[in-house]
Amino acid sequence: GGAYMNQAIHQVDLLYWLMGDVVEVNGMTDTLAHERIEVEDVGVATLRFANGAVGVIEATTSAWPGLLKKTEIHGTEGTAVIEQDDLLRWEFLKKDDRDDEIRQQFKPGEANTGGAADPKAISHVGHRDQLQDFVQAIQEGRDPRVDGVDGRKSVEIILAIYQAAWTKQTVRLPLAADPVRK
Repeated sequence: GGAYMNQAIHQVDLLYWLMGDVVEVNGMTDTLAHERIEVEDVGVATLRFANGAVGVIEATTSAWPGLLKKTEIHGTEGTAVIEQDDLLRWEFLKKDDRDDEIRQQFKPGEANTGGAADPKAISHVGHRDQLQDFVQAIQEGRDPRVDGVDGRKSVEIILAIYQAAWTKQTVRLPLAADPVRK
């Protein structure tokens, strides 16, 4: 995998978690900056969610190192903008008692450029916590917070982006059993 499967998988997973099932994908990918790789180093995709919302995911390994990841969610009743892990905007038509608490909890801090500028900046904490939950789930006889089904959904979305890019056609989800060799 290239920029989508290796770097953008986490943003795809976040969008799926926030927005729900994806029903339709369009995409373009290319290799523009890295001559000797067999995968994309740049891509843009549009997603239509089952609830009617539309999302855009840009992925690249061709940008200048240190470019911050950004997630923006805009709707008729509000906006949230997150850069790295900092909440830049949290504005909604209907006020909620938790708004100030959320703004305070995720207020902008010291800029962290993440793994794009420094691979050593990638924390192990998320993986550790996920593995701890998995072990506890087995011990307690419960489902883990993150299961393989959810993980496969994110992979399926990226495979649909690749298929849309290769075929230059809109791809509907769920995919056929083997969309690559179809």
